[in-house]
Amino acid sequence: MELFTNDIELDLQILQNGAISMYHDQIILDKDLNELKKLDYQIADFNTSTWTPTTAHQELKNGLDFPAYYGENLDALNDCLGDLNPTDQKGLVIVFRHFDNIATTDKEWCEGLLDVITEQSRQWLLTNKRLIGLIQSDDPDLSFSKLGGLNPTWNGEEWIDDKRRKNEKARPHNTK
Repeated sequence: MELFTNDIELDLQILQNGAISMYHDQIILDKDLNELKKLDYQIADFNTSTWTPTTAHQELKNGLDFPAYYGENLDALNDCLGDLNPTDQKGLVIVFRHFDNIATTDKEWCEGLLDVITEQSRQWLLTNKRLIGLIQSDDPDLSFSKLGGLNPTWNGEEWIDDKRRKNEKARPHNTK
């Protein structure tokens, strides 16, 4: 049984619980990314398995096409995300795969990163654009503190804890 009905488009299903949605199974994530592409979203997909806060900023700068003056810190990320304006698309989805790796080493920085996306998502809505963050974790128990007053939730298909753990045992992880 899925948590949400198919009556609401996927982007709104995600945003009704905040700007950040979590995934364990990469097959479900890829299915949802295909749906978001059909809904006219730009997708920025990052493999964070080897990230540190320092290397992450360089990856974000390149992957999000930030200007050369990007300051490579969370304040600069906030500023540059605020300056993005995907006028020819509905919005932007930022995907972080294997996010549990960096969250294990620097959870405070990760929460800061997700907080920036959460804050900017609210700002984007004021201009009728949408910013969504998707986290894929190889750890089915990964959790974060509240971001913008809301706890990040698991996607509708993996919302129930046992569903993620069953999938953990049943199939190997993709290494995208």
